[in-house]
Amino acid sequence: GEHLGAAQYHTAMNDKDTVIVDVRNAYESAIGHFQPPSGGAKLIDPKMRNSIEFPKWLNDPETQKQLNGKKVLMYCTGGIRCERATALLNQMSAVNPDKLKPKALYEL
Repeated sequence: GEHLGAAQYHTAMNDKDTVIVDVRNAYESAIGHFQPPSGGAKLIDPKMRNSIEFPKWLNDPETQKQLNGKKVLMYCTGGIRCERATALLNQMSAVNPDKLKPKALYEL
């Protein structure tokens, strides 16, 4: 995915065709998260206890429906989980583009 600076990421949050995925664990997410503006992007919190749960969440048909055809913004604490999540999403969309093909993929 493409890395965005803070200003670009903030601007992208205003787009209603965008989904924001918090790839931090549930404990970190509970402390706080980016809240998109009203009428803007949709925030999705997978509520993962750890990152090994991400593939299962991504394979869920409801998740795929929410991400398909959308711009996907991801954020995490240190960047490593975003990198892994982005790589997995790219891999899965290449294997199964009819079910999971995001329009674009970005990381903070």
